[in-house]
Amino acid sequence: MSGMPAEGRSGEQRARPILKNAGQGHASWKASVAAETPPLAPQPIDRCGQTVSGEQFNSGGMSVETIDTPVLIVGGGPVGLSLAIDLGWRGVEALLIEQERPTARMVHPRMDNVGIRTMEFCRRWGIVEAIEMAGFPRDLPVSIVYATGVLGHELARDVYPDKAHAVPPPFSPQKHELCPQNFFDPVLQNAASSYSTNQLLYQHRLEEFEDKGDHVIAHVRPLLGGEPLCVRAQYLAACDGASSTVAQRLSLGPTNSKVLSCSTNIFVRCPALAQKTLAQRAYRYVLVGPEGVWGSFVNIDGRDTWRLQLLGDETWPNWSEAQINTFVRRGIGADVDYEVLSWLPWSRREITAPKFSSGRCFLVGDSAHQLSPTGGYGMNTGIAEAVDLSWKIAAVLEGWGGPTLLESYDTERRPIAMRNVSQASANLAAMRSVPPEPMLLDQGPAGETARRATGAYTQQAMQREWRSFGIHLGAVYRNSPIVVAESFERAEPDVANFVQVAEAGGRAPHVWLSPGHSTLDLFGRGFVLLEFASEVGAAVGGLTRAAHAVGLPIRHQLIPEPNTIAVYGRRYALVRPDGHISWIGDAIPEEPARLIDRIRGAGGVQGTSALRTLPLSMGSVAS
Repeated sequence: MSGMPAEGRSGEQRARPILKNAGQGHASWKASVAAETPPLAPQPIDRCGQTVSGEQFNSGGMSVETIDTPVLIVGGGPVGLSLAIDLGWRGVEALLIEQERPTARMVHPRMDNVGIRTMEFCRRWGIVEAIEMAGFPRDLPVSIVYATGVLGHELARDVYPDKAHAVPPPFSPQKHELCPQNFFDPVLQNAASSYSTNQLLYQHRLEEFEDKGDHVIAHVRPLLGGEPLCVRAQYLAACDGASSTVAQRLSLGPTNSKVLSCSTNIFVRCPALAQKTLAQRAYRYVLVGPEGVWGSFVNIDGRDTWRLQLLGDETWPNWSEAQINTFVRRGIGADVDYEVLSWLPWSRREITAPKFSSGRCFLVGDSAHQLSPTGGYGMNTGIAEAVDLSWKIAAVLEGWGGPTLLESYDTERRPIAMRNVSQASANLAAMRSVPPEPMLLDQGPAGETARRATGAYTQQAMQREWRSFGIHLGAVYRNSPIVVAESFERAEPDVANFVQVAEAGGRAPHVWLSPGHSTLDLFGRGFVLLEFASEVGAAVGGLTRAAHAVGLPIRHQLIPEPNTIAVYGRRYALVRPDGHISWIGDAIPEEPARLIDRIRGAGGVQGTSALRTLPLSMGSVAS
């Protein structure tokens, strides 16, 4: 055993990796941060390939050229990369800057769960197979064990299959994936760089910016040397994380920051754990002691690397090497050889920014909200925000998006973020609700009784965290200015008992139209008018002509299958590029132009009561 923690200092902390004997198949995880190795994603460049104007600006006496780009993305984590991918998929040029190297997050990965809604977006982008084959073993059962240690007393177990044998639930064409950040980031980097419209600048830092009203000017400094850059963008997306420079300078930082706990991640290499748990392998171990739940151990690469997470308390830790090793030995639950790779304290917070946008600048991901990782909602919430913002920016740049379309980003996404932040905190509270049990480690009958009771309680208390499909798929954009709804009287979906429902503002339900072809595969490129009937209604032509008159891309899709009709429940559903329903009803409005204006952010219709409808009529679409 060699206990070699990173240097422990209060305040700013950087994990120092101790890397030896890199295993095959996951060398990127073993790459030293200090080594100047070639990045896995696009090489940093000194100039982006966008249009360069003749305008000059002065920076410290140095005159440089101004780079024009429609969208400047600040931050190259999973959320920023997802925004670049979706914009690239839509043909919108974007420049992404990231102050770290492409491999920076691979040594201390922060996430492991790619949620089911994120996987639906990845299906659209064509990268599902790349994620599945990214490097995480497909034969590792993703079971959850409640135990006193990985090799200690097992208290209870939730049995789940490995990803090679898991099947999607009936309400989605995809399933959530385990793809820790050391595997996930390279997939996203490669996908983002595959679009000629994207430029990724690593080791470039945003120094300052200014919203000029009709554009944003940003000053960017290359950290490897060279001339500073001036970027002139139509829009700026802040995907720069919890300490967002953009949010701070826009005065959009949280007014009240609630610290839930000061936790610590400890990364350990321990081949013996995989060998000794081979008969009953599992991905996650919830660690329970006489005091209650105190941490978790996760097989982060599915092989010999593990992440021990200490729940902590309100006190910022300043662990010694001896303390770190004590935690590791306790979490393992037996005397085996291991090596501490790195460790890093961090604050578990509950934060939502007061606004997600200001002028031409938008907060996306952790710059807009921070939440406990209990549930794995953080990155997935940010990626859903990126998709929401992407289609709206594309619509405005293409000329058919109205003046209030981008304003709806805050209206739609902020309430969802608040819901997710709250649920993540509730998951943490459930984990902490496990009562102390002083007899838990007793080797006699009293200990056996205590372990059975504690295991049953802990297992039941944490089920909502493992089954929260409603968080990922149940977002409904209530009171959105670009959604037309009769009412929003339906109760908020239960996160643990998700039932897909076709309603205005909600995700359009998945139904298999044919083997391998989902209703979700119809969405993304513009709007889709779904009609659940055997023949086309006569009023459909009026709606599509109204859309074409203002340049709104729309496609009509006739679906006669009875099972799909039963799921949607209405004759028509108008689905947005992000897969949410703009309007649903049994008859096309008599004034379809007003409906089109509303859903593109150019009208003020407040509900279907303001839209008279035509009686149903069967026939051909009018030319």
